[in-house]
Amino acid sequence: MSLTLPGATPDSSSRELVLAGGPVAQVAKILRRRGLEPNKAVFDEGRPDSTEEYQQQVYQEAWVNSLVRAGHSDYARYKLAHLDEVEQHRDHFQKYIDHHAEARRHNRSQRNLPAEEQQIRRPKIMHMIVPGTTGAGKTVSAVAAGSYAVERGLMARFLVHSHYLKWMRPDGAPPGMTQLMVREFYERCDVLVLDDVCQQMDEYATNHVRDHTSDLISARMHSNRPTIFTTNRNSAQLTVILGEALVSRIGSRAQVLSMQGADRRKPKTW
Repeated sequence: MSLTLPGATPDSSSRELVLAGGPVAQVAKILRRRGLEPNKAVFDEGRPDSTEEYQQQVYQEAWVNSLVRAGHSDYARYKLAHLDEVEQHRDHFQKYIDHHAEARRHNRSQRNLPAEEQQIRRPKIMHMIVPGTTGAGKTVSAVAAGSYAVERGLMARFLVHSHYLKWMRPDGAPPGMTQLMVREFYERCDVLVLDDVCQQMDEYATNHVRDHTSDLISARMHSNRPTIFTTNRNSAQLTVILGEALVSRIGSRAQVLSMQGADRRKPKTW
C-alpha cells in the first residue's frame, strides 16, 4: 500500500513575476557601469574564446558608447594612424598610452604578490593637456589616443566637461543613472578623455563647477588613472575658473601638447 498522496496542481494564474537578485543583479550592475545594457546583451557563437579578446570587445563597446553619449559618435572612426605626426603629436600620444598600458599591466600582475613584495609603477606623466585654437584638431587627437588605449587593453571613456557638470546637478543624470553612477562611470576607467574643459566659462564659475571637477580629477589622481584634457583655455584662465590648487596639481604631473593653427573644419564665413 502506498502512502504517497498526489501533490497539488500548480495554479498558473497565481504565479507572480520574481525579479532576479543576488549575483545576477550584481552582474547587471557591473555591465551598466561599463556602459553596457544587460537587456540588449547577445550571446552567440561569434564571441571570442579568449578572455583577453572578449574583454577588449567589451572595452571597445564601452568606449563607443561614451562617444555616443557625448554626441560624438562620428568620431569613433579616428585612429592614431589618422593623425599628423608633427602637428597632432601622433608619436607623443602613442608613447603616453604605451607607458600607461605597460604600467597598468605590470601593476595588475603585482596584485598576486604579498603586499610587502609588490612593486607598483607610478608613471611620472599622469596627464596629457592639449590646449589650442578652435578646430586645430584637439578632440580628434584625444579620441584617437582613447581608441588606441582600448587597443592596448585599457578601459577608456570620453566625456565632455559641460555634460558632466550638467549630469551632476540634482535630477540632471542621464536616464537610468544616478549622480553616483555617473561619477563612478568616469572616475574608475583606466583612461579618461575630458573634452573642452571650461569651454565658454569665465571667472564667475560657481562652486558647482569647481567642486565636481576637483572631485573627479582628484579621485583619478589618487588611483593613478591618467586623464587627457582638451581645452581652448590657457593655464591662467583655467586657474581663475577652477582654482590654483587643482590646476597646480594637474600641471605638476602633465605633458602639454599645444595645437595651434587654422580651423581644420574649414567653416564657411560671411
